[in-house]
Amino acid sequence: MNNTYKKDIISQKNILIKNINTKNRLVPFNVKVNYVGNIKYFPADSKEWKNKIYLYNNNNYIKNLLIYDMNIYILIKKYFDMFLKQRLITKNYISHKMHRSSLNKIYISRPEIKHTNSKAIITIYTYNREYFSLSKNIENNVKKNIIKILNIIKKVIIKLETIFINKTIFRNKNNFFKYFFIFKNILKLKILKKLNYIRRNKYKLNLNQYKFKDIFLSKLGTLIAKFYNKNIEFNIINLKSIRLNSDIFTEYLRLKLRKKRRNVLKRMNFIVDKVQLPNINSIIERARLPKNIDFNLLENKYKNINLNSIVNEKSLNEILNDFYKKVQKNTIFNLIKYKKIGGIKLEIKGRLTKRYRADRAVYKVKIKGGLRNIDSCYKGLSTVNFRGYSNSSMEYSIKKGKRRIGSFAIKGWINGK
Repeated sequence: MNNTYKKDIISQKNILIKNINTKNRLVPFNVKVNYVGNIKYFPADSKEWKNKIYLYNNNNYIKNLLIYDMNIYILIKKYFDMFLKQRLITKNYISHKMHRSSLNKIYISRPEIKHTNSKAIITIYTYNREYFSLSKNIENNVKKNIIKILNIIKKVIIKLETIFINKTIFRNKNNFFKYFFIFKNILKLKILKKLNYIRRNKYKLNLNQYKFKDIFLSKLGTLIAKFYNKNIEFNIINLKSIRLNSDIFTEYLRLKLRKKRRNVLKRMNFIVDKVQLPNINSIIERARLPKNIDFNLLENKYKNINLNSIVNEKSLNEILNDFYKKVQKNTIFNLIKYKKIGGIKLEIKGRLTKRYRADRAVYKVKIKGGLRNIDSCYKGLSTVNFRGYSNSSMEYSIKKGKRRIGSFAIKGWINGK
């Protein structure tokens, strides 16, 4: 019985060994060889959704996120549109509508919110047009007003000299003091008028700069923290041009076209024509890449990417020196894509006729450059799509405006290279 039992066990083992799939066996790390080709480019995760949350939260909290985003955008917009009291600047009344419709202000994009367990990071792109206009006004007016003040003083001195020559007026001492105080008051009033205009602009400029400081931003953070019940961290990026963000230039056009008898094509050309596209040979750029193995990649250089195996092949000092040389050459910056504008498109439709009546709707389109993704369309590389359908190199925004005749809409696209 024992012999037969042993034979059955041996036969069962042989059956198991034959049926095992040897193809899916684990290969040890030392024997691993990589032949990786061109890697897919993965852009920033924060660009995928305007509000990104990858952590445990209550269902009610996630359901209300869309409403919170709308309220927070309005709150941030009103914070940057903040202005001083009327008494500090002018005696004339300026309505709230005039302040909102003015073009000299801080333009902001829609906030991109990234959530963690303890805080929410809010990134905002801004274009500070108010700062540029106020600083230019102060510089120009200081130069002009100094010259004007000096001319006023010269005129007063000339008048005083003529009066001194006529000594008949100053025979009485009371007449002398009377004329002297008159000239003194005239000079004061004229100089104060010139200096008050500079003082008003200086107040506005100081308020503009304080909006970006922690003293004011902390108060805004406490208001936003009530929505999320978390600490708030701001990441504000100041743009040098109005054309670098689709939300900003569509908002600018919306305010511009609200006014009467504005030429639509002129306003569109102001944005589209001044966009600087990079000087690149399009034939070389759009050439299809051959499927070759790139041996300069880390995956192909070493058999294993673990630090222990790399240190065995090279000393740690050599690896750190190589990495330092690469950082000096700005290789990390060069690896980032979509830094330059590859193309721009503007589309405007609505009641925008010059005549102040509800005529047929106007439809205008302006395009400069290309809006296709070069990696996926020409080079044959696979790319990531945001939200499953939108292009990762593309930025899109839409704004709606109203006039007395009717409403209109502005669509904007920016493509990166």
